[in-house]
Amino acid sequence: MLMENTIKLYENDAYCRTFTSEVVSCTANDNGYDVVLRQTAFFPEGGGQKGDTGRLGDAVVTDTQISDGIIIHKTDKAFETGCEVCGEIDWDIRFSRMQNHSAEHIVSGVANSMYGCVNVGFHLGNDGMIVDFDRKLTADDIAKIELASNKAVFDNIEITVMYPTKEEIPALRYRSKLDIEDDLRLVKIGDVDLCACCAPHVARTGEIGLIKITSHVAYKSGTRIEITAGYRALADYTLLNNENKLIMKQLSAPREKTAEFVSRQLEQIATVTREKQALVRELAMARLSIETVGNNGYSFCEQCSFDDLRFCSNNIADQNVVTCVLLSETSENEYNYVVNSKENDVTALVKQLNASFNGKGGGKNGYAQGKLSGSRDEIEKMLKELLK
Repeated sequence: MLMENTIKLYENDAYCRTFTSEVVSCTANDNGYDVVLRQTAFFPEGGGQKGDTGRLGDAVVTDTQISDGIIIHKTDKAFETGCEVCGEIDWDIRFSRMQNHSAEHIVSGVANSMYGCVNVGFHLGNDGMIVDFDRKLTADDIAKIELASNKAVFDNIEITVMYPTKEEIPALRYRSKLDIEDDLRLVKIGDVDLCACCAPHVARTGEIGLIKITSHVAYKSGTRIEITAGYRALADYTLLNNENKLIMKQLSAPREKTAEFVSRQLEQIATVTREKQALVRELAMARLSIETVGNNGYSFCEQCSFDDLRFCSNNIADQNVVTCVLLSETSENEYNYVVNSKENDVTALVKQLNASFNGKGGGKNGYAQGKLSGSRDEIEKMLKELLK
């Protein structure tokens, strides 16, 4: 039996939170039930926005989808066909999405009018909102778009919905990713934007509160930006403000200079790290005892990184040791190693070490590094054979 298209209450009243409706059908799915109503305030997933959640009677609506004009409510309980049910959407989630979707329209409209950008991608998730533009934008461009977008918010412009006739459409300049010929629904935000959209929006821009572009990166041949607005922007600011307070307290920094104080700390840490590294290497060289095998040599070092081993091997290679092998134990029977030679190709030596001790690593010509697994005695015995 063919069903009539679901009556979309949200199209005429985006603020409709509760309603009653007749159950047209209810069928089981893998995770619950698909419920179709005569009319609904639940917005189905579409246009880059997720479907509404909420309740139908005592059943939980986990998602809302649409197929060929029929809106499907995903529920955890079944209903009898023909019964009347009360519906209630999760309003806080819906309103937050309305704030952010309206914010996206403003930002896209401003970017289009200021820089000729076309919105080629949009996704409004639970935690963030992403918009892709087809043009490269600089940090200065982004700042100007954000400022102009917030001016549109502070001007508290009315947001209206239009259903132009086929005769009226050719004269309209509006944004749309698809060619829509029938039932074109346009969302109009004053002179800021006119865009084809199926989603519910706030009634006036002032309800958005704040628009913040939190990041922008080059993406494909254009720019990808992340936007947060409304309650989400407040939550984001609260998070960042609390983090900044912690930094202020830890560094005894004034509010407006936390970045400067962090930079000072990083410079100090970098200086200390360099000094520590120099001392570690000096200590490693002082402790180093080379076991010579002809003109070659090897040594087992304590708590040395690859960089430390490389530094020491370079110094030793300058001290009339033709081929030098240095090792440092990282855990029981596991060693980092470097092989360094100013005169010889060490490739063959490294291959034999790796083959004998399940080693990993390599290099070319006069230098190689890697890891070995085996006892110190066995490795030392092999080195004496290989280096003689």
